[in-house]
Amino acid sequence: MNTILETLFDNHYSDGPSALKQFRNNIKKANLNFEIETNIAVLESPPQKGFPNGMPSFVYYYLIGTRFGTNKKIPTDSSPHSFTSDGVGLNMGCPIRLARALAVLFTLKAEDQSEPLSQIKTCENHFATVEELLWLTLWKQQTEVKRGGELLLRKNDQKQGDIDWFFFSDGTPIYLEAKFRPTDWLRTSDTGGQPVGEKFFGEIGHKFPAEKSRLRKCVAAITGFAEPQHDNSDNSFFAFCEKKLIQTPGLDAILYRSLLGPIYVCSLDKDIVAQIFALIRYPALSDYPHCYPVCFNRQLHEKRATISKQKILPEQGRMYFAIAPDNMPIPSFESEYPYRYDIPRRGPKGEPYFQNIPPFIESA
Repeated sequence: MNTILETLFDNHYSDGPSALKQFRNNIKKANLNFEIETNIAVLESPPQKGFPNGMPSFVYYYLIGTRFGTNKKIPTDSSPHSFTSDGVGLNMGCPIRLARALAVLFTLKAEDQSEPLSQIKTCENHFATVEELLWLTLWKQQTEVKRGGELLLRKNDQKQGDIDWFFFSDGTPIYLEAKFRPTDWLRTSDTGGQPVGEKFFGEIGHKFPAEKSRLRKCVAAITGFAEPQHDNSDNSFFAFCEKKLIQTPGLDAILYRSLLGPIYVCSLDKDIVAQIFALIRYPALSDYPHCYPVCFNRQLHEKRATISKQKILPEQGRMYFAIAPDNMPIPSFESEYPYRYDIPRRGPKGEPYFQNIPPFIESA
C-alpha cells in the first residue's frame, strides 16, 4: 500500500517514484532546520450535500516557528487577525511546491544557491523562499539563470539592494524581483471585506533603475492567494498596481499569481504586456494539487466583516493587462456549506490535529 507521499507524487509527476526519490535526496542536500516527512499530515474535506466528492484532500507538512497559527493568543484589535490562522504558506507547506522549488534551487551554481538555501532552511522565511524559487519555473526557453545582483549605482559605498533573479527567456534578458504576501489569504475568506491596500505593492521597484532599458525587462512578481477583482465593488488591485507602475518608471511590468491561479501581466505599455505574456510558460493543471485551504477563526472572521471598507482608489486608465494562459480568470467554486474544523488536541509543540465538523447532525 502506498504511503501518503508516494500517492501524492504519483498524482503530480509522470514518474512518481523517481520524483519522490529526488525530493528526498534534495531534502538531505538542503539540510533543513526542521523535519519534513515526520511532519506530514492530511486535511480531509469530506463529501457533503450538493458536493458529493468533497474538496480534494490537502497533504501538508507543518512548521513550528512561523509567525502564524491558531495556537496564538487572539488579539483585541483587527490588524493581527491574519496571524491567527493555519494554512498553506502560513505554517502548512505543500510537498509538491517544495519539491519543485528545491529542484530549481539545485540547478543553480553554488554561489547562486547560497542565499536562497540559507533562507529556505529557516521556518520564518521558508515559504516565501519556496514561492520565490517557483517563479523561476514559469518561463519559456529559460537560460543563464542566476542571482540578479545590483542594478543601481552605490551611494557612499552602500548597496542599493540586489535583484532576486536574472535570466534570459527566449533571448530576452529579465531581471525579476519576487514577493510573497502570506496575509493575502484574508481576501479569500473575507470576500468583499479585504480589498488590496497600497502595502500590497510595497518594497517593489526601488531596486530598479529610474529609467527603462530598451534591452532588458525589469519585472516584479507577486504571489498571493485571491484572484484580482475589476468591477465597481473592488478595483483595488489594478488601481494600486497602476499607481506603483506610474511611480516607478524603471519597472516594466508587475506579474501577479495566486497559489493556484493564472498569471496576470500588468504594464503601462501594451507592447510590454504582449512581449512578457508570450514568454510565460503556464504549468499543467496536474503539476500542483487542486486545493490549498486556510483554517481561520470564524469569530474573528465576523469581526473583520464588520470593519468598513477602505475608500476605492480610482484608476487613471493607463494600465494594460493580460492573463496567462487563456486570458481568462479561473472560475471559482464553493461548497454549499463552508467546511468547518475543530482542533480537539494539539501536538507537543502546538501543532493542530483537525477534526471535520459536519454541516448537519442527522436526527434518529
